[in-house]
Amino acid sequence: MIKVAWSTAHQEFIISDHYYFSKLQRYTRENNIIVEEIDDINKFPDYDTIVFNYPEIPFKKDEVEFLSELIRKGRKILIFGYYKNEDRIADTCNSLTKEFGIVFNGDIIVDTENNYEKDDLLITTTKIKHFKDNVNKVMLACTDSITIENELVEPLVYAEDTAISKSGKEKILFAEYRDLGSGGALIAGGTCVFWDNYSIDLYNNKEFSLDLLSR
Repeated sequence: MIKVAWSTAHQEFIISDHYYFSKLQRYTRENNIIVEEIDDINKFPDYDTIVFNYPEIPFKKDEVEFLSELIRKGRKILIFGYYKNEDRIADTCNSLTKEFGIVFNGDIIVDTENNYEKDDLLITTTKIKHFKDNVNKVMLACTDSITIENELVEPLVYAEDTAISKSGKEKILFAEYRDLGSGGALIAGGTCVFWDNYSIDLYNNKEFSLDLLSR
């Protein structure tokens, strides 16, 4: 059974918000994934996975060191942003992820061909690596792109060739840093709403979300 700490320590979107995340809560329970909201980072070592879903408070140096040590001990950390650097979300995510060679660009990805309901900000993609076989296509709404600056970081999700970064960036949407010794990891994604009530039942978003939480 996987235990997940859903952080509220950095003013994140809470999973107990029924309007946005009731489906995700239900699906985690059905799949024996325990998710608890945690506001004290000192409790994070008690969990297998820690989620920062749209953190609005930057990470301090000692917090980055603490989380780095958790990764070296085999924990998984997931952090998700949003497009346009709204609320300075890209900068806030980078206060943690730059330590691992992952940079949120704060840009806008659009796709006029591969999208949901003809909305070029609700992009769809099949360019997904290292997920379970039942994850073939996902919808990623209002997503930022990610730049990789470390050879230990690998892309997990690319936008389709038809997509465009309005800042001219490479179209990496999710990436993973993995500690070679412990198997601990940091996974960063350009959007935090791929698993909300609007998105989670589209394409393979449900399977994608559960894989992220349980890997």
